[in-house]
Amino acid sequence: MNHQISLQIEASGFQFLVLPGKEDEGFQVQIDEDAMTQIMINLVDNAIKFASKAERKFIEIGYRYSHSDKSVLFFVRDYGPGIDKKQMKKIFQLFYRSGDELTRTQPGTGIGLALVVQLAESMGAQVDLVNRDPGAEFQVKFKSGKA
Repeated sequence: MNHQISLQIEASGFQFLVLPGKEDEGFQVQIDEDAMTQIMINLVDNAIKFASKAERKFIEIGYRYSHSDKSVLFFVRDYGPGIDKKQMKKIFQLFYRSGDELTRTQPGTGIGLALVVQLAESMGAQVDLVNRDPGAEFQVKFKSGKA
């Protein structure tokens, strides 16, 4: 994992676990290292902000393969409150910030997740969000070219 990301997590008082996917020699994806680093920094920053009051201050980072659609899925999962279903698509819009403007406590401009989508799409990947119990998992999915 990128040293900058691990410092970002540790400085926030969170713990993290990097979950490696099972090796699969047949899967290959093309990734721009700088773009992927920026994606992960933004997703981890989001997890830290929105899970700051969670009982379990823990972030999981990893990847897994899907043989059914020949893809590689990178993910960042937190153990916070999750995302309201009505906001799940809106949060990827530029300058959108969830919650009430008058009571919001999280800093930010609302560009982080829009940037994640833009960077992922520039590499041919898709971004998705899945609510977990508890927490949220942001996913960046790359179609694989077989080796």
